[in-house]
Amino acid sequence: MSNASESQTTEHNAEVRRHLRRNYLAHAIDGGFFGGALAFVNAQTVLPTAIKSLGGPNWLVSLAPVLALAGMAVPPIFTAHLIDRLSRYKPLLMATGVFQRMPYLAAAIALFAAAEGDTTTALAVVALAPLVSGLACGATATGWQNLVVRTVPENRRSSVMALRYGLSCVIGLGAGWVVKAVLAARPGAAGYGLLHLMAFGSLAMSYLAFSLIRETGLRPPAAARPHGLRENLQAIPRLVKSAGNLRLYLAAGAMASGIYILIPFLAIYARGVLGRPESYVGDLLVVQMAGAIAGNFAAAYLGDRFGGRLVILVSQATFIALAAWSLVAASDGSLRAIFFLFGFAFFALQVGTMTMTLEICPAARRATHLAIIALVNLPSMLAATTVGGLVWTGPERFPHVAGLAIACVTVSLVLMARVREPRSSAMSSGQPRGRTV
Repeated sequence: MSNASESQTTEHNAEVRRHLRRNYLAHAIDGGFFGGALAFVNAQTVLPTAIKSLGGPNWLVSLAPVLALAGMAVPPIFTAHLIDRLSRYKPLLMATGVFQRMPYLAAAIALFAAAEGDTTTALAVVALAPLVSGLACGATATGWQNLVVRTVPENRRSSVMALRYGLSCVIGLGAGWVVKAVLAARPGAAGYGLLHLMAFGSLAMSYLAFSLIRETGLRPPAAARPHGLRENLQAIPRLVKSAGNLRLYLAAGAMASGIYILIPFLAIYARGVLGRPESYVGDLLVVQMAGAIAGNFAAAYLGDRFGGRLVILVSQATFIALAAWSLVAASDGSLRAIFFLFGFAFFALQVGTMTMTLEICPAARRATHLAIIALVNLPSMLAATTVGGLVWTGPERFPHVAGLAIACVTVSLVLMARVREPRSSAMSSGQPRGRTV
């Protein structure tokens, strides 16, 4: 590294440390309110139940947990070349943040209107809300990831991600009781409309928190020269081929999408086993969020000390265990315990995956590498939900969806065990631990 580059890096790291407390808290509060908002319309419990209540088909129910993720996966590959050119990310993120949040207000309005009439329009708007929000998010998602890299040092990223998810889970605990009370008092479209309105209010609070972030390291991006869309797309095979560790990580992530074969039907199955009403999903959401808080604490400690790989391995092993247990669970207590473990595993996996993804990508053309990861995960998620929708025809088919999910995650666990921890590689090569660019 040249003296000029070393001086620039030292200056940037000093700037990051100077604003770290403000940015760390702003990132955490933004993510807390954003994730907390989505707890009111939780994609794993509430949204599948809402779609089913509005008369949605099984294939749409199976898609519910991945609608937002699917929306996020495609745009980055078409915008990465533009993100790689940016010297500032926050202004663009403020603009697209508006379009991330408005679909939930639209869904609330449609549901209130449906309470007095036909639910077909409401079903379409409710299903499209997470997809459209995801598309708006995906267009600049790699910009947000670059902003995190710029403003939070490497050895604090797992904890800031865990704090984001942890705060969202605290809100989610309250949301669980709110969901139960609202759906008990106003089942159907009106109740789901209130939940979407509450989600929009929390999303507005997250936007305010995000506006407080102070962007650091305002200098040209790492790429040596600008890249166009066509050139970027043509370079993808070469970029993937040249990074063996990344290829293995992509394969492990693709197989991990097998969890989505099971997730959409877990709450529906639990209600069917116990013969409980719609409001029971509020109880399940409460214990899921409690498990998520525990998962975030564990992920924060393990991730900051050892990196994201270990967190992913622990979360996958936990998911395999809870999926196997669900095959024989038949009591309220055991099903609540399963949802506690599900919350632990799912949110720990989010922290581990986000940490690992940020650190496994090289600084040069980071946005393009991040976009590749997002795009590769999309077909596997859609395949998993398609398989789940085809296999599930009722509670009697639950062992089939659970068995397929267990098989996929087991393969992912074996592959992930072979992935090198990028943080260890950086340390062994002499790169400073706190380096952020």
